[in-house]
Amino acid sequence: MELRLTGIRDLVESILLKVRGPARYTGGELGEVKKDHASVEVLFALAFPDVYEVGMSNLGIKILYHTLNRRNDTAAERVFAPAADMEDAMREAQLPLYALESFVPVQSFDIIGFSLAYELTYTNVLNMLDLAGIPLKSSERDESHPLIIAGGHCAVNPEPMAEFIDAFAIGDGEEVVHKIVDVYKEHKADRRKLLLALAAIEGVYVPSLYEQKDGRLAPIDDKVPTQVRRTVVRDFESVDYPDKMIVPFVETIHDRVALEIMRGCTRTCRFCQAGMITRPVREKSIGKIKEQAATLLAATGYDEIGLMSLSSADYTGIEQLVHDLIAKYESERIGVSLPSIRADAGCVRFAAEIQKVRKSGLTFAPEAGTQRLRDVINKNVTEADLLEAVETAIECGWRKIKLYFMIGLPTETDEDVSAIADLVYKVLDLARAKRRPLSINVGVSSFVPKPFTPFQWRAQDRIEELKRKIEMLRSRLRHRSVSISWHDTAMSELEAVFANGGRELGPTILKAWEAGSKFDGWDDRFNYERWQEAFNECGVDADSIAHSPKSYDAPLPWEHIDCGVTKKWLMAQDKLAEQTKALPDCRFGVCLNCGMKEFLGSSDECGVCSPKNEAAEGVYSEQPEEKAEHTRVWFRLIYSKGANLRYLSHLDLVRVFERAVRRAGVPVSYSEGFNPRPRMSFYTQLSVGTTGESEPMTIELAKRIDPVEFVRALNSALPNGLSIKSAVEVDGRKSPAICGSEYLIGVMGTRNGNMDTAIKTLLSSESLVIARKKEQGFKQVDIRPGIESIELLNGHSEDGCTGVIRARLTSGRPSEIIDALKESIPSIEMRFAHRVKVY
Repeated sequence: MELRLTGIRDLVESILLKVRGPARYTGGELGEVKKDHASVEVLFALAFPDVYEVGMSNLGIKILYHTLNRRNDTAAERVFAPAADMEDAMREAQLPLYALESFVPVQSFDIIGFSLAYELTYTNVLNMLDLAGIPLKSSERDESHPLIIAGGHCAVNPEPMAEFIDAFAIGDGEEVVHKIVDVYKEHKADRRKLLLALAAIEGVYVPSLYEQKDGRLAPIDDKVPTQVRRTVVRDFESVDYPDKMIVPFVETIHDRVALEIMRGCTRTCRFCQAGMITRPVREKSIGKIKEQAATLLAATGYDEIGLMSLSSADYTGIEQLVHDLIAKYESERIGVSLPSIRADAGCVRFAAEIQKVRKSGLTFAPEAGTQRLRDVINKNVTEADLLEAVETAIECGWRKIKLYFMIGLPTETDEDVSAIADLVYKVLDLARAKRRPLSINVGVSSFVPKPFTPFQWRAQDRIEELKRKIEMLRSRLRHRSVSISWHDTAMSELEAVFANGGRELGPTILKAWEAGSKFDGWDDRFNYERWQEAFNECGVDADSIAHSPKSYDAPLPWEHIDCGVTKKWLMAQDKLAEQTKALPDCRFGVCLNCGMKEFLGSSDECGVCSPKNEAAEGVYSEQPEEKAEHTRVWFRLIYSKGANLRYLSHLDLVRVFERAVRRAGVPVSYSEGFNPRPRMSFYTQLSVGTTGESEPMTIELAKRIDPVEFVRALNSALPNGLSIKSAVEVDGRKSPAICGSEYLIGVMGTRNGNMDTAIKTLLSSESLVIARKKEQGFKQVDIRPGIESIELLNGHSEDGCTGVIRARLTSGRPSEIIDALKESIPSIEMRFAHRVKVY
């Protein structure tokens, strides 16, 4: 094991400087859990089929990582889809897919759990299995291979991926995942017994134990349930929520403390799958949320609290909660954010309070342009609501808003599409009447019929029709204050095919992947023609799957899954849509009898989806701290950056220091403006791949503290690899004059004789023009004036190097020196670069 582990690390090190964002492939982040594999019974790889920045923003991964690692018998580690350049380098180096915590190949894990949050990640699942050296099809795997499971919202229609997944977890994963681990431990020696035991767990679906009978899927064994019931965490207040979270080195999609305040939604938007498959609504108490906020802020150093749910503004005590959080953390410049707000004036005024700390945009989702169509989809927002909300937003100081709409909705006409533009112009007229400038970003997505929604029987508009409607909208919205963006219509079609298709799609997914399909949800990687060819070769009528309506009695690929809402109720909702009848939120009116009461065995007619009054228990109002007289104190720090953090970019390094300052609790000063940041100055930057021994920086504090205590506190909060060596109070933040840097550069692929000659040749040159990579293309740069001296340290070899160079540079980078030496020694490669000092 040790030899293999060392080999994997060496292979990773050999390629990281060749790829973008290398820090996302190294692990070692604050909050990471590392366990001795010999001390546990089960190795569980949490796999997210997208890049690190997307996967590390997924709340489900964070919850499962925490709850699994709480077990003494299990080690949970993470693995993400490598970006294209990393994948190419891995395949060239024959580097298998590995887990970030241990660098152990994923194929040696016991269980691999994929999170299926989006249909267009399906080919990435196959690609990750292939990179891991694991057979793609469940039928080709045995006891020597990991158990492949999958969960997430897409799992409610598991059939398109049934050929590749051993078992699906349907519903809330926090509790069922422990049952899966327990069953695996008991039956891991016999794959057949393991699958049967897994199928006996409520919420677990094993595709290989079902077959087609009369157009529907039925179990092939009497011990296997006919229907698989979704699991529901009922005691949401006591759910095992993380008390710490991994803090990524690189910037992720959502860089913040994520607090799930509520699960489920009862607004009954008829197109919304998430609102249907996460019922009932369950809320945490305000006291519990504030307790978790304090714990996670102290553990992470984040500057924002995200209050997460499908409809956070509907949380019973939301105004009190936000008021208390802002009152407590405003002085620390920690902001609060909501993923969505309602289009009403009261909600906007409440959102304005959030702006006290950190400015953010404002987004409304009217979804449709006419009230008729909003009633069809049961979007309980009127035009008057939206205009009043916008008017309030303008009065509160917002100068930019976003409006989200859908096209292709059931019963939609051209008048409905045109009304979107009319509504946007009414918003502009309102701003003009207020004599306030306002810019509007209009986002347009295409309707996709999803399982377990009232519109699951509806057809999606064809691509040509969606494009026509988008063009109609574009032609109406030609205004300097309006920008419009839309989702790729071909992607939406593919999403509809995967959402509505069955097992017949498995061969197509495999064929498309073999032809090169990966990252299909990314504009620059999506290839629609490749998918069309795959459908044709596999004899799949994708057009019929996405664009043909279904009769109520037609078999649906997901009918063996029970998510709680009944088919009868969904049909009734679809008929009400045809009659243009809207219904109220059942939490604040009459129970709609969706089926959840019977599903959960509740005796209270409306109690299932109604939050308990105790949700607001423990409410207290934080009194803002008295602001002390502001003092400005500057400290010049000398820090070192070690080898395990060598792949951090300078911006990554700045974020690490900002969070460490907050965790340490030192009285740092903050900038003013849109997003307050700790006041720090870095005099020089270390390029990616370079370590440093004595790096200078300045930090401004709002209060004088003992330098020794300052160093101790900050070092206790920094991750391994960063260390403060000294702190000295200075007069002002003026930067010292930086004349140059001295580096030690380890190289491979050389001999002393040819190195001496190459260095002499380089130093004798009047100019050394190299191509320096920029954001856009390359720039020709002469690096010779920046080279003060270069010498070979004879007999000095370390870390697998064949030689070490000492270079004094007034400008330029160590990697550029190696590029220049390649003219004489093509085989030379840089093993490491270490800045000894700045002078």
